[in-house]
Amino acid sequence: MKRRVGRYTKDETAELRRMFEEGYSVYKICRNLNRSQKSIRNNLIRLGEIEGEITPRRYVVESKDVTIEDENHIFEHFKYLSILSIVVFVMIVNPLLNPIEIFTNYIYLILL
Repeated sequence: MKRRVGRYTKDETAELRRMFEEGYSVYKICRNLNRSQKSIRNNLIRLGEIEGEITPRRYVVESKDVTIEDENHIFEHFKYLSILSIVVFVMIVNPLLNPIEIFTNYIYLILL
């Protein structure tokens, strides 16, 4: 028989108090109410029957498989190096396309 989950009904709470006051052990109470020992203990703490700290819920997370593709980063570096080489070559051949050359010429004209 599967254990009950969720909130306690008023009848279950009354039965829990009655059995605890009669001196039943937590194990016997959990068998009779079809609840876990942790649940019985937490509810007795909530009702003020025993001292202790309520243990938190334990959430089960379904694992999801993560696949990491093995990418070839050498190709990415080669691509960026090629683009950079082409841009530098164009700026050397035609200095008017060089942003540093344009900036220095602009500053030179302002200062004159």
